[in-house]
Amino acid sequence: MENYIIALFKNKKKKKIIKGYVTEKNANIKFDSLIKNNDIPFEIVYENSERSKYEIGLLTRKDDYQVPLFKVDEVGRNNSVFVSGESDYVIKRIENYKVEELIYDWQTENRITFNYLLSTYLPKKNIKVVSKLHNKIVIQTDDDFKLFSLKNEEDSERLLQTIESYFFKSGRSDSLFVRDESTVNRKWMYNVLEKNGFDRKKLYRQKTTFSKRTYN
Repeated sequence: MENYIIALFKNKKKKKIIKGYVTEKNANIKFDSLIKNNDIPFEIVYENSERSKYEIGLLTRKDDYQVPLFKVDEVGRNNSVFVSGESDYVIKRIENYKVEELIYDWQTENRITFNYLLSTYLPKKNIKVVSKLHNKIVIQTDDDFKLFSLKNEEDSERLLQTIESYFFKSGRSDSLFVRDESTVNRKWMYNVLEKNGFDRKKLYRQKTTFSKRTYN
């Protein structure tokens, strides 16, 4: 019988059970490992047009009452821990957790990770130009253009900043970074991408996420 579970929460609601354990010791070992190895360079921030915050919790049915738990937020305030729909369980521990965001690759029509993007499209050779175009990222090497989509403009800006930060920390100087700050630059980029075989109508789309879901 599993006395302890480690669960993933999204916006305070349980999304899935990661694993169950008989002993608290083994559950704590796994929980600590998940937190220690949660090195995600580009995490999910938006889903279905709303901001999403993930946490992992260690829960048990062995305790009879919930000991008050508090977490320090981004500005240093102590907030009480609350998760909905978990009345059968007592929360032993809960921590913020990063879930990796995937990037839409126009070349393969697949979703790829940040590390795959780096290794495949940003190798340590040739000078590259990495540009933001609304919710898209363009990687140009000479006359070759690669295109990637994010859920919205904030995500594409985050990705550009994450790539730029990675290059700075790695001491790499083989890329230039450009943001779509002018109408002239955006118009030029649309024309160039269309000449390279990209669908202009799809290029105009500025979001790839669904609208916030509503229920009757």
